[in-house]
Amino acid sequence: MKALKTSGKHDEFAKKFAAKDAIFMGPLHEPANAADMAKLASSDKLAALVKADIDVKIDDITQLGDVVIERCTITAKLPTGEKTGWSLAVWVKEGGAWKIRNSCTTFKAPIPQQ
Repeated sequence: MKALKTSGKHDEFAKKFAAKDAIFMGPLHEPANAADMAKLASSDKLAALVKADIDVKIDDITQLGDVVIERCTITAKLPTGEKTGWSLAVWVKEGGAWKIRNSCTTFKAPIPQQ
């Protein structure tokens, strides 16, 4: 997965790991299907994030039949500094392979001051 993302093969990543009708949610974009997420990942808007050194630590995995819920902690080393975030993904069996059905990622942000 990481090799496809870091090499910029976002369309290939989507075909291999995104389930039919998958939705990806994050703080930097509106909810997006796999094709739109691949386009967004290839855009200038997410260039710094795509190029960042990202470490993903799986915190918990729960399997319920043909569904897996995965919770991770993400550490991204960006030009502006290190950012910590979290993701929650629902994986489903599709065509005999595990694929992402829904993914939500967020990053810690400062609390707005009044």
